[in-house]
Amino acid sequence: MAEQSYELMHKDDVVASLQLDDLSGAILKVTPGTNPELLPLGGSQGADSLRKWWLRRAVPISQGNIAALLQQEGIPSTQSLLVRNLGLSLSDHYWIKPNGSELTWKDVSLFSNSFRDPLESMQIQHPHGAASTSTQTPAYSPSASLQGDLIKKWLIVDDTRCLLKGNRGANSQQSLNEVLASMLHEKQGFSNHVRYRPVKFTGSAGEQYGCICEDFASETLEFIPAIDVVDSEKKDNAVSTYEHFIHVCTEHGLSEQEVRGFLEYQILTDFVLTNTDRHLNNFGILRDSRTLKFVRMAPIFDSGNSMFWDSPRLPERSNCTEITVNSFRKTETELLKLVTDHSCVRMDLLPCRDEIAELYAKDDSIAFVDSILIGYEKKKALLEQFMEKGTPAQNRHKRITEPER
Repeated sequence: MAEQSYELMHKDDVVASLQLDDLSGAILKVTPGTNPELLPLGGSQGADSLRKWWLRRAVPISQGNIAALLQQEGIPSTQSLLVRNLGLSLSDHYWIKPNGSELTWKDVSLFSNSFRDPLESMQIQHPHGAASTSTQTPAYSPSASLQGDLIKKWLIVDDTRCLLKGNRGANSQQSLNEVLASMLHEKQGFSNHVRYRPVKFTGSAGEQYGCICEDFASETLEFIPAIDVVDSEKKDNAVSTYEHFIHVCTEHGLSEQEVRGFLEYQILTDFVLTNTDRHLNNFGILRDSRTLKFVRMAPIFDSGNSMFWDSPRLPERSNCTEITVNSFRKTETELLKLVTDHSCVRMDLLPCRDEIAELYAKDDSIAFVDSILIGYEKKKALLEQFMEKGTPAQNRHKRITEPER
């Protein structure tokens, strides 16, 4: 088995020495460095945790046309693609340096060096009104570490790193759902969210709407997904993942009120939008890459799997009360039990039916819009009922604290 030696770097600091399989790109051996505090949070609990972090870092094989792309280029795995691009990302400041190399962070940083995805012909093409200003073909691409299943790519637009996302299938609903979520947060006066705007592009399914947003990481701030926060400390079996996440955040300097308030707002707005995919890679925190201190919760992003996008006829045959989700709990109603503050969402400031219909009218191939809007109205009514009756969490608290009679 052929091996290659690399140093895991955080900017220009050595974090650990790695032996990587030359074919698969998998980590074979880890030798800790002298700066253990610089280890990725999600890979800080020993060699196995670092291997899992590295595997998660690679672009999913299910994303867009990645599987076909690897076959075309003769690349054996997504981890191997990651190695070819030095593990670089536009989310944080980790990378791998070949032993003996004189490369520096300044040489390779995707935040400051131009790039153009050399594989973009198999990704989204010709975005209208979002032309990249990148003119040179670099050695490294951000696509190797780009997370999620939808077709997408990074662009440089007027010196700003931007992410352009497509959809699964021939219509634009997932991208327009991102725009709808942005509209909702703006109307609520909630500033900590990613601002998506619609943009036309031509892809394998023809011309449709995608969405584009600016990168919320930078040369000084890096994104740490919730899965890495959770995995950074051993969790007591008696403690839920939800409470464990909050606990770790407070240990790193964030206030419990800030973290809970953010999560509860996110749960309620995901509920009304029927966002079923708020898994632990779809939210997190922003960390100062110089001090390693948590700065704040990362802005809300990735709300495309909303509004009955994969089951538009569901509202016609369901009361929408037991929808399953990929999150801290298995169903939406179980998630609602985590919410204690009803004041964080204003019912009168939610998008109205006509605003959503106007947004979806951009793409007349979106099917069963009337059914989707019926579902949205049902969810608004359920949320209003929930707010009026009090949360299950509050009721449980009362039963515990009130004296027995």
